[in-house]
Amino acid sequence: MKKLLPVIFFSSLLSFALWAQKQATDPISTEDIKAQMFFLAADEMAGRDATSPEGRIAANYIASEFMSMGLKPVGDAETYFQNFDMTIGPMDPAETSLKVKIGPSEKTYALGHDFMWTRQSAHPTQVSAPLVFAGYGINAPEYGYNDFSGIDVRGKVVMVLNREPQANDPNSKFKGRWDTVHSYAWDKIEEVRKAGAVGLLIITDKVPRRKQRIASATPNYLAGPAPEYALSGSLWDLPIFSITPEVANEILASVGKTVESAQSAIDATGTPASFDLSNVTVSMSKGFKNLEVRKARNVVGLLEGSDPQLKNEVVIVTGHYDHVGVVSGRIYRGADDNASGAIGVIEIAKALCALPKRPKRSVLFITWDAEERGLLGAFYYVDHPIIPLKDTVANLNMDMIGRDEVSSNWPTPADGNHNMVNVVGTLYNRDIKQVIETQNRGIGLKLDYKTDTVDPESWFARSDHFCFAMHGVPMVLFNTGEQADYHTENDTWDRINYPKMEKIVRLIYLSSLDIANSDPRPKFTP
Repeated sequence: MKKLLPVIFFSSLLSFALWAQKQATDPISTEDIKAQMFFLAADEMAGRDATSPEGRIAANYIASEFMSMGLKPVGDAETYFQNFDMTIGPMDPAETSLKVKIGPSEKTYALGHDFMWTRQSAHPTQVSAPLVFAGYGINAPEYGYNDFSGIDVRGKVVMVLNREPQANDPNSKFKGRWDTVHSYAWDKIEEVRKAGAVGLLIITDKVPRRKQRIASATPNYLAGPAPEYALSGSLWDLPIFSITPEVANEILASVGKTVESAQSAIDATGTPASFDLSNVTVSMSKGFKNLEVRKARNVVGLLEGSDPQLKNEVVIVTGHYDHVGVVSGRIYRGADDNASGAIGVIEIAKALCALPKRPKRSVLFITWDAEERGLLGAFYYVDHPIIPLKDTVANLNMDMIGRDEVSSNWPTPADGNHNMVNVVGTLYNRDIKQVIETQNRGIGLKLDYKTDTVDPESWFARSDHFCFAMHGVPMVLFNTGEQADYHTENDTWDRINYPKMEKIVRLIYLSSLDIANSDPRPKFTP
């Protein structure tokens, strides 16, 4: 027994040395993640709403972490903050209206029944103009498709279909049944605005694709009224309403068409079939109460690369830090959504900063503000990039990486998704998918690509990576899916699956390091 003691001592010493070395180069730990989660999702942080005092505290905390690591402050005036203005105020129903005149007859439609408010600028506006039906409102040169070809929408109101041509056809020339960037309102609105239209009507689906979820408590969007949030610039700066198929059919009847016939004319051949409704005039107005401009801010820090040439290119690691605050006295703590992603950014930054040699490419760490208000921080960034988008190699985004998915839209497997992470967007980014799968071999997560087949919950367009996709920048979203506590008071720090979250953070760390050190850039493949 005595003779074994030196061996045991030496073995223990070696194990401790290996552990210490790992800690020095990979400081990601469950304990550290849990401690940060306890702070960011505390009641006293009041849900970290955009522009709130608690949201600013969260931003200051993240900036202090970046500062302690020695990340380069690349924000405004050499700080860790990229500031932007948001206009905030409640929509005024009395000043928000939709009227349609067909020949001599005019009809006024009811807000909340016939038409709904859609995210847009917060500039009070009134327009009255002729109507054009512009198919799906898509200009997609990569697919040889343009709904605006052959029609002039300047100075007119445009009516468009939801999603994209042949959306349920696996042989669609877009991406089969998977929705591309062009399928979503974010892209349609900007295409219509840039084409010179003065208003937009989006026809909703007759049957919703997404099954209704059962929440564990009152979701924030049912808890009480909330103001509208918008960037103070030109983004989505026109009146935008979604209308029911019934309203659209009443309008289209004036030219002997229906929503179904107009859609079939496009889907049958995969070619545009837009047309003027010269006898139809649409009047739209939107109003607000007590508008005010507030300061919001993304938190940004740069780890400069070590290669003389490649350091001018950047990998961006992101996650939003805001949530929805307090609604009608209820605190929406936002532990999974998205303190988890913000903590992931911090932990990955720590791990990369701890390496004995910096990556070849630079790595930019960003925690977004105002994601919950329409991806506003990310939309501001892609219009005001700190590193040019042409030099942005990839965006790895985290949004809700701490729970186990239980959704009515997907069957829950026997393992309860306890070791699963959704990887969203890899149909555009095969190279990144290969990197992720390679790095996962030593981690052992279950990588779920189901949203690359069909995406009824629209995860591809629901977080900040989508803003990069719109600009053709390779990107991917890591996400553990919805569950009953999503956007309720029960999204708390003590319900996080910490061991799984640590594995996800480590996977993204290794993937970002791989991409930052690889000579070839990942491709964005339409």
